[in-house]
Amino acid sequence: MRRLLLFFVLLTALLCGTERARAQYYTWGSDPPLKWSTIRTPDVRMIYPDTVSELARRTLFYIRTVQPDIAYGFRHGPMRIPFVMHPENFQSNGLVMYLPKRVEFLTSPAIDGYSMPWCKQLVAHEYRHAVQYNNLDRGLIRVLSYLLGQQGSTIGLLCMPIWAMEGDAVMSETMMSSFGRGLQPSFSMAYRAMGSVGRDRRNIDRWFCGSYRDYIPDHYELGYQICSYAWERYGENIWDRVTWYGSRNPYVLATTRVALEKYYDTNVSKLFRETFDELERFWDSLPAERNSARQLVDLPARNHTEYEWPLALGDTAVLAVKTDLARVSRFVVVDRRTGRERTIASTGMISTRPSLGNGRVWWTEYRRSSLYEQRVNSQLCYMNLADGRPRTVGSARRVLYPTSTPEAMGWVEYAPDGRYTVVVRADGGEEQRFTVPGRTELHGLAWDDLTRAWYVLVTDNSGMWLGRIDAEGLHAVTEGAYITLSDLRAGGGRLYYGSIASGKDEAHCYDLLHGREYRITTSTYGSFDPSPAGDRVLLTTYDRRGYRLAEQAADSALIPVEASRLPVNRVNPPRRRWEVVNLDTVRFTTADSTLQSEDFRARRYRKVPNLVNVHSWMPLAFNPFALVEEQSIDLNAGVTVISQNLLSNTEAYASYGWNRHEGSLFNLGVRYFGLGVRFDLDASYGGNQLFYSLGQYNSQTGKYEYQSRPAPDKYYSVGLTATLPVYLQRGYHTRQFSVSAGWNYSNGMVADLGKIEWGSNGGITNIQRVGFRKGLQRIAFGVGFVDQVRMAHRDFAPRWGYTLSASYTFNPSNRYFSDLILLYGQAYLPGVAAHHSLSVAATYQTSVGGYKFPGGYAPLSYKSTRLIPRGFTSADIVSDNYSAGEINYQLPVWYPEGGIGSVIYFKRIRLNVGGDVARFRRPGRGELMWRNIWSAGGDVVFDFNLFRQPASATSTFTLSCYHPSSGGVWVGASLGLPF
Repeated sequence: MRRLLLFFVLLTALLCGTERARAQYYTWGSDPPLKWSTIRTPDVRMIYPDTVSELARRTLFYIRTVQPDIAYGFRHGPMRIPFVMHPENFQSNGLVMYLPKRVEFLTSPAIDGYSMPWCKQLVAHEYRHAVQYNNLDRGLIRVLSYLLGQQGSTIGLLCMPIWAMEGDAVMSETMMSSFGRGLQPSFSMAYRAMGSVGRDRRNIDRWFCGSYRDYIPDHYELGYQICSYAWERYGENIWDRVTWYGSRNPYVLATTRVALEKYYDTNVSKLFRETFDELERFWDSLPAERNSARQLVDLPARNHTEYEWPLALGDTAVLAVKTDLARVSRFVVVDRRTGRERTIASTGMISTRPSLGNGRVWWTEYRRSSLYEQRVNSQLCYMNLADGRPRTVGSARRVLYPTSTPEAMGWVEYAPDGRYTVVVRADGGEEQRFTVPGRTELHGLAWDDLTRAWYVLVTDNSGMWLGRIDAEGLHAVTEGAYITLSDLRAGGGRLYYGSIASGKDEAHCYDLLHGREYRITTSTYGSFDPSPAGDRVLLTTYDRRGYRLAEQAADSALIPVEASRLPVNRVNPPRRRWEVVNLDTVRFTTADSTLQSEDFRARRYRKVPNLVNVHSWMPLAFNPFALVEEQSIDLNAGVTVISQNLLSNTEAYASYGWNRHEGSLFNLGVRYFGLGVRFDLDASYGGNQLFYSLGQYNSQTGKYEYQSRPAPDKYYSVGLTATLPVYLQRGYHTRQFSVSAGWNYSNGMVADLGKIEWGSNGGITNIQRVGFRKGLQRIAFGVGFVDQVRMAHRDFAPRWGYTLSASYTFNPSNRYFSDLILLYGQAYLPGVAAHHSLSVAATYQTSVGGYKFPGGYAPLSYKSTRLIPRGFTSADIVSDNYSAGEINYQLPVWYPEGGIGSVIYFKRIRLNVGGDVARFRRPGRGELMWRNIWSAGGDVVFDFNLFRQPASATSTFTLSCYHPSSGGVWVGASLGLPF
């Protein structure tokens, strides 16, 4: 049975580590309290807050529009599945999950989107996943779903690689648009710059699983290139047969490999090499072009670096945001003459580009709300250049594209209902608000000093276009086209922005006085982030080492651009299009809304009746919470049912188990976190009643004797804990403050210490007659604080951080029970070299009050297992003035980037050297005596990926070996899953 459970643990590791296929026991996170509604159709169910009712109707219209075509190339259409909309998270995304099955839409439009509205992109991509899931949920997988619920269906996800799922979904998104995601020049730019992907004869798993040494494009980019090549090469969607075979033969190892060889005489490795051989031949055939801009900095060879959003500081310096594999994003100042740079300040996760004015830099960052995971704001931040200290404008939480002018400050404000507003606040405090028409997205804002007007970058059903906005409304400057525009700036009567009109990402400008558009750069791979700097333009250019700062004269290359509805398809090899609807041509009209409202009425979505949503069951009894949170396996024969509601704020399980030693066991666990406070309810019944009895050494018999026990009853317990986690995200630092209170009652039998009689020799004379009191209560209060800095790609621990916590535990119904005081602290410090980590920790716990033996020992006391020296257990310590310390030094020793091809890929091997020491008092010879224990040793940590899972699914395996002071060698092993 343990082997069977370990199989599901492994499956969990494979499925829970990816953005699109998170499955087993995964909690998405809670929205703030909102009123919800639902719409049912024969195919889907929309669940949405009332604030986005119009957007929900529009999204449903697009879903029903693509429904006949979304399964193109597959033999089965999409599964019936709920769509849940989350409107208050600026970190735009979409996910399709099992357990329970649903599609999650984060409705805030992506900051760096392309020329199709966000909700159309989501429908074309995420609904395609519902097709894939339905084609995998067939044959033997369908049988398993009857036996195990949706947990059984997740096994089918092993029969189609994650990169193939995402590549196929990007193809759907691309084919259902005029010039979609897969055709964007930036989508293939990294591969074009690398130049020898297909000829790489090393283990190709690094291209699927990522790397800590080098930049590797993600599995969306990889998957699209392989899927589009296979579509052109074989004339059909090869994943239809792969899913058909895998769903009927999941017991076959490597079903994808077997199916590809069976039907197409190929395999993944061969497809990978053929794909990039063909792509490189095509890219080599294109005319070579040199960058027109002069680079300002050199980039290191093995540390992929990105400079973004350059801004001029006078005539000799540039302010930019820099990120690389070794360090997180930070503001740097670069000397334009020498390339030397200095760091000003580290930042949080930036949402929109900075703006400079009046000695201040303004930008926005993603900031999670204090209580709710699904409320992620875009916070306005600023920094005075004089002191280099980032600050926050507390009231401005829904801000995009802040733009500073000499007389005013402007920004775009986004509301959860999908509406944009341009806000302009004068230095005197007077505020103007320019409302943007509905169903219109804004992706940039700029102020031109010559025309003295505000300009915006717009996305709507006609594509992307430039507009001017004022109190009279939004006015078109250019016509809409399905050409991606980005990074809008303005100055001197010109708008500067990025455009793909030429077939590459290039810097463009629009002459507002003459109404002409010009391309102002030529690039080898791409130019980005143009910013006017007097008679010059600052920008970034791309090559295989990253994005470089560059500059050129503003009028050095004014290449006229003729108006066109589509860009030149220049860097993508010819591919046959699918015969599917083009969502760019689909319009949701008032008549459509009226007709839909008549056919499918909205109803109130009641939260309480929908808290329980059983999605899976299993012919084994275990605790899924302990499995996920503690990697603890406690297995019995029996059955477990698992529930999670569609709003992802309630999860529960119930199990019945049996074993020969304890008989029947019933367990229940419920977690609720829909109100900001997390409630944990646990209950159990069955097994043997616990006894907390007395014992003493009998000098006359030479044996240890215990008080006599009555026949045990069935054990039961119930507990409830409330925790308030307050999340305090402040840019580079993330802090969390938490307060908790918990209560637990069990029917344990506790020795009645009030009846003890002591003899003259210091022993208990009536130990067999002391008896027991039924019932054990525990109340615990705790407080904690954590402060950590952001981690870079290569980091495995924060460079700086600390944790402090304290708790107090007592028994309110038994005055003979001692109370427990616990203090704990931990600190993370940088090591002697990059990506080395030093951590130190200390704890103190002691029992106070209660009944004490003549020697001072408290026989009834609580005990914490926090920070026990490795090689010892809680049975080896006593909570009487217990103090302990721990030190660890961890460093990377090797980046092998190899393994068994397509089976296991080792990305990094780390070494940790550690030591522990503890000191406490324990009873002995009629009094409390001090005891010291310690251990020393080390750990070897392997970062690895299984079965070519993407970088986000990297797991860890730790092998530990320590020598405890009690003698011998303690060896342990643990598996860290990417939950």
